[in-house]
Amino acid sequence: MDNETQELLNEIKQLRSELKHMQEIVNSLVNIVMEMETDVDEYDTQPSSLSYLDMYN
Repeated sequence: MDNETQELLNEIKQLRSELKHMQEIVNSLVNIVMEMETDVDEYDTQPSSLSYLDMYN
């Protein structure tokens, strides 16, 4: 096997290792997001008071 082929094989091996590591990170992040229990109702979509808008009139 020539030197160039060996370098390519080593690079492929390294890329596979990095890809596996990135997949583990993504899986961890997905698990974190899925475990979060935030309801949309927790946050008000409208302010409690609209009186602050009067200052612009």
